[in-house]
Amino acid sequence: MNPITLVFISLICISVLKFIYSIIWIPRRIQNHFKRQGVTGPGYRPLFGNSAEIRRLFEEAKLKPASVDHHDILHRVAPFYHKCSGVYGTPFLYWFGSKPRLGISDPDMIKEVAMSTDGSFEEMRLTPCPRYSSDKDFLD
Repeated sequence: MNPITLVFISLICISVLKFIYSIIWIPRRIQNHFKRQGVTGPGYRPLFGNSAEIRRLFEEAKLKPASVDHHDILHRVAPFYHKCSGVYGTPFLYWFGSKPRLGISDPDMIKEVAMSTDGSFEEMRLTPCPRYSSDKDFLD
């Protein structure tokens, strides 16, 4: 067999194994790790995670009429969080693609995460209007 063909086949095999390892093996290990600690959540779906369910629940919530007589709005602004915290309790584990996210609502745990400086928790940068490059563009 041609050496170039062997190198090409080897590279394809290595790429497939890396893909399987990062998309299937690592998320399953993370999920099992948290399950042993009592933290459950919706199951992991390769490549997409729970993003389809998050999108579906948000669209359903937008279609329901908003009640003006009370201030209980969590089910409307964060329907996935509302559903999962009711089903799995808090904290719960969910997925954006192959990236795990931990949903928490305990004030003491939130304080611990917010004050952590050891790099264990990654801060998510959220911008209210990502389409605009500056506030000036937004105000015009």
